[in-house]
Amino acid sequence: MNPATPSLTTPPQSTLDQWRKNFLDLNSQKLASAREQLSPRQQAVLDALPVLLHCNGSRLPGYVAPDTPCGIVGFTPTLEHHSAVHQFARGVQIPRDPGPRVIEGIYLMGSLGSIAQSRNSDLDVWLCHDELLTDVQIEALQEKCTRIEKWADGLGTEVHFFLMNLRDFRDGQSRSADGEDCGSSQHLLLLDEFYRSALWVAGKMPRWWLIPEEYEYRADSYWAELTAQHKIDVSDWLDVGSLPTIPAGEFVGAGLWQLNKGLSNPYKSLLKILLNREYASAYPTIRPLAWDFRKQVQQGDADLLNTDAYLLMLKRLESHLNDDEAELRELIRRAFYFKTGVCLTQLTGNQRQQRRVQALEAQINEWGWTYTHLDELDRRQSWPARKVMNERNALVTQMLNGYRALAGFSEQHAESLHIKEQDLRVLGNQLFAAFRAEPGKIIDINPHIRSDMEEEKLTLNLREGIWQLIPGNWKPGDESGVLMQTPSLIETLLFARRNGLLTSHSQVALYPTHNPVTQYELRSLLQDIMDIPMPTKKHCNFDQDQQPVRWHLFVNPGVNPQQSLSRRGMQKISNRDDALGFSSARENLVQSIELLTISNWGEWQVSYYAGDATVHDALLQILNHRSHVTAKGWPEWHIHCHCQVRSVAIQKRLEELLNDLMTHLSLAKPAPYLLQTGETFHLLEYRRKQVVSHHAESLAALIQLLARPRPRFRRWQLDQHALPSSPLRLILEQGQGDEWHVWYWRQKEKIFLYVMDQCGSLHYQEQRGSDIRSTLVPVLRVLRVLNQRWATDQDQTPWSIRLSELIMDPETLAFSAEGRRIPEEAHQNAAIHVSAVTAPDTPMIFHVQDTCLSQKESGNHLIRDVRNQVLQARANSHQQPIWLSDIVIRDNYHLTRHLQLRQRIEHLLNQRSKVQNAAATIGRA
Repeated sequence: MNPATPSLTTPPQSTLDQWRKNFLDLNSQKLASAREQLSPRQQAVLDALPVLLHCNGSRLPGYVAPDTPCGIVGFTPTLEHHSAVHQFARGVQIPRDPGPRVIEGIYLMGSLGSIAQSRNSDLDVWLCHDELLTDVQIEALQEKCTRIEKWADGLGTEVHFFLMNLRDFRDGQSRSADGEDCGSSQHLLLLDEFYRSALWVAGKMPRWWLIPEEYEYRADSYWAELTAQHKIDVSDWLDVGSLPTIPAGEFVGAGLWQLNKGLSNPYKSLLKILLNREYASAYPTIRPLAWDFRKQVQQGDADLLNTDAYLLMLKRLESHLNDDEAELRELIRRAFYFKTGVCLTQLTGNQRQQRRVQALEAQINEWGWTYTHLDELDRRQSWPARKVMNERNALVTQMLNGYRALAGFSEQHAESLHIKEQDLRVLGNQLFAAFRAEPGKIIDINPHIRSDMEEEKLTLNLREGIWQLIPGNWKPGDESGVLMQTPSLIETLLFARRNGLLTSHSQVALYPTHNPVTQYELRSLLQDIMDIPMPTKKHCNFDQDQQPVRWHLFVNPGVNPQQSLSRRGMQKISNRDDALGFSSARENLVQSIELLTISNWGEWQVSYYAGDATVHDALLQILNHRSHVTAKGWPEWHIHCHCQVRSVAIQKRLEELLNDLMTHLSLAKPAPYLLQTGETFHLLEYRRKQVVSHHAESLAALIQLLARPRPRFRRWQLDQHALPSSPLRLILEQGQGDEWHVWYWRQKEKIFLYVMDQCGSLHYQEQRGSDIRSTLVPVLRVLRVLNQRWATDQDQTPWSIRLSELIMDPETLAFSAEGRRIPEEAHQNAAIHVSAVTAPDTPMIFHVQDTCLSQKESGNHLIRDVRNQVLQARANSHQQPIWLSDIVIRDNYHLTRHLQLRQRIEHLLNQRSKVQNAAATIGRA
């Protein structure tokens, strides 16, 4: 269509009058058809609506106040209107003149009067009001409409009012995506639907009726010409907007909107998404369906069928399908059939005489559908769950394909999207929540395909470690009835619960008979899962980013945590009852956790954890929500454990642990947290808004972890059961920072040394012998030398050095610490000065008294030469160990690194038979 038409030629008055008559006649027919599907009470509500909006009467439904805006332009109540009102308000007087008339037009939107109308169809009312109403007046009018909606709902009629400021509507401004309309996403697409499906009820008629197709691009100029020629009375007509084409920027928003509407009405949404895709494929010469509708009416060829909004849509879609799209064609036809709400094999009474039923039968005959096929479709409410899921997958696939095509089209042709950023985020989040598929996510298989999915009997079959969910009766070996399967028992049960198959009345059978899940455990799990509230739109928040709002931890489902101990007869031989370090073998009784995360978008996601790190990994997923914790605190959480043994103790232990961790991590600057499970240690730290974890598979590995240089001192927080009977617990809890602290513990013929620097890094070494003084003095001398030199290098006060002895209570095995004086010898220099100097990528140098020995000269014999030099300098016993008096690692001020290298060098110096090739080894230290 060429928008640059050179001149305007208006139709004769007779033609305009005929067009108006054609539209009004068709409108009357459609209203009559719509009334056929309404009950007498609903018909009365429909007839009363114009009067309730036209007048303010204290005895009329919807009354707010005498000055509430009302009055419909050009409307005069008829006897039918009076009769309808008097059914609900007997004797009420309807004012003849309501005063200022601010309602310019009332229209019914949607499927009313079409072949797709059903008894469940709502009355969606567009109320077009005066564009000059103030916000206060609009609020009062909205309140009036809300009260009418509530009144009608009490009479079994669902009515929704949409207040329209047509000036804003023509400018493309619409409601938000939370409303029942399209939001900001699809202005002209909505206008196209309005013109081909709206029923005029009262007020002004849309001027679009009188605009020829060729003048759609110049509607304002054409209308001005009609006005100038006095061919129309402008007070009779309403400018809802022109429809020259569909802009490319609307299609992404429209696709998002329809995908989200598809969650509750998939068949209708599929048809609209595919129509939008067909429109986009014709760009830029898009021909809206409303043009076909208007052409039929203006030509005088219109009837209820060839102008039916849904039949027009169906005809357009089928005409653009290829021969190889048979499955899509059948899906479109099913969608159309289901949208009508008619079950042709179940008609009763005079239903066959209805025009819409006859039209549908004619369409079905044209398709060649058999009675058997129709009967299967009409029994949709009893479809097996697997068929429902297959239908859902087919619908979702085609809807997503349609949306992807629209998104690709928009990327190519749209300079900008015609949708508000807020609506784009909300609709996108809803789409993500509904259609994103990933392992562990519980999908909804029934987007209102069946109204009720409840199954009287469900079977859980465990086959080679995989749980199978089978609705209805089942015989072992029959794979055809399996609806879903997964290694996770909890995921299986949640799937059944979320999709309505599992109810409190369902019977659940377990196969095989000898099953790791006991009947008691199954009943308990079913009760826990039935107590989980189902998601509702009211409780979902798509304005925000996705985040957890609730956790459920299912511990050891189908697992006997003491099975290995029972086989060894050890389940009762120890009084150590920590569930994460049970018995003398420190067995971790938590063997698996299935974690359900419920998000603010209503998603259910199951994460499965098993093995030695089960507790750590599951808790880490929860704790990493720390950065999102608000003033309201952590999300709600629950722990469920019903395993065969010690379930109460396991549940209580995990509840205490999780409470402790959440409380600790809620601090502004939480200290590192040490958790022990079995023989494994986990060090949890909060860094850069994330909880990071370091693992240590043994006590020796933990000591290496604690020796890492730290940037600043942070007091350690230990789980209440971590490091039992170990001096490390006392040391980590009592470390003060801003000092160097040396602890020693004597046990039999061994001495254990622990040195913590000012930042909390810990060095550990053990040594044979019982002479504590000869063991402590060399270490303390090195500390004194390092402390003095670093204080000078960094221009600071030397750190204080503290000495404590660790003492173990033989009864409780608990440790205490007692302060000790530093021996005088530690303040004196060693009789023989031995020092080592190293730096990255440089040979090591030793000084023994005034003699310098280097790796460059001695090569692999450096350690042997140093040892010989020390022995030569001694005046007596050669049996005394060799100690370093000083050690220098250039550009390094980490105490633990110096002490580690010192320990390594001293070990080599005192290994008399293994000094030959040691130089290369320490060179890499």
